[in-house]
Amino acid sequence: MIPTITGAGRTGKLVVMAPDPDPGTDDGGSPGWRQVETLGVADVVMSILEARKEMPWASAAAVSRQRRGSTTYVQVSLLERSSSSPGSGPTDADGRIQVIAGFAARQIGEELATAFGDKDVVILK
Repeated sequence: MIPTITGAGRTGKLVVMAPDPDPGTDDGGSPGWRQVETLGVADVVMSILEARKEMPWASAAAVSRQRRGSTTYVQVSLLERSSSSPGSGPTDADGRIQVIAGFAARQIGEELATAFGDKDVVILK
């Protein structure tokens, strides 16, 4: 099954990891943020597929971005929907959220930029 991208205009709680306050350090950035020149959809999907092997409870993924200077920080998290009712938000206070990847990218690939559009969070189901 290939994930589909939906808008993030839903209610729910999403934990976002804050980027390093000084991403321009001489050592190439802070630990935990994988430095990439161009981040594409394939990078995001591969991180989700790898993490799902150990986290089968996840029913969706959230991809969030934050721009700081010339770097865009992208965080990928797996989400568990605690409610089984269709149409509810991606998660609620009782659902699990696990950060699985963090990228510090100089540029965002065209397909990923299109997926984000003018939003800073997309939900993959």
